Amino acid sequence: MKGEYLAIALICLVISGLAGADYLATTISTDGSVMLASAGSDENGSFASRVMASDKAEVHRSVSGSDETESDLIVRSAGPMLFSDFASAIWKGSDLNRVCALLRSPDDLNDGKVSVYSSGIIKGEVDTVRQVGNGLSGQTSANGTGLLVLGSQSESNRSLGSRGFVSGNMSVQDMIRYGGRL
Repeated sequence: MKGEYLAIALICLVISGLAGADYLATTISTDGSVMLASAGSDENGSFASRVMASDKAEVHRSVSGSDETESDLIVRSAGPMLFSDFASAIWKGSDLNRVCALLRSPDDLNDGKVSVYSSGIIKGEVDTVRQVGNGLSGQTSANGTGLLVLGSQSESNRSLGSRGFVSGNMSVQDMIRYGGRL
């Protein structure tokens, strides 16, 4: 009986690999420990996220991809959790580089590079959403106690960047958009 379930699971895995997954979701509830990581990339950019939690924890992760890739990570933990989240994109058709054509080659005249990140050690709740497409948008929400580092950066003829550090009891909402939608 065990062999039949294993064979069915293996067949489903092979079929899903051949078809290509456009949506991936995982939900975990535990009173022990959990570690979950995901990463992906395409011609528009890339993303990576990791979480480790102990004690009573709930983790929900979803990744969807078609024209734009979206990743969502929600973690609630009664104990300490360690998380990191990063996304980068090539901002195609950016008007930022048209200010001075002498600084870049004509091949990448309309491209800008953008990235957004967050990481920390928190006891409480964290929610990160990243959308990589023709640009990059992201949102980080944190409620709880601990340490949080977050930031974003654009690299082109005109640059914009932000960095932040929060410690102690916190309620943080950080949103960023470079050419995408929020």
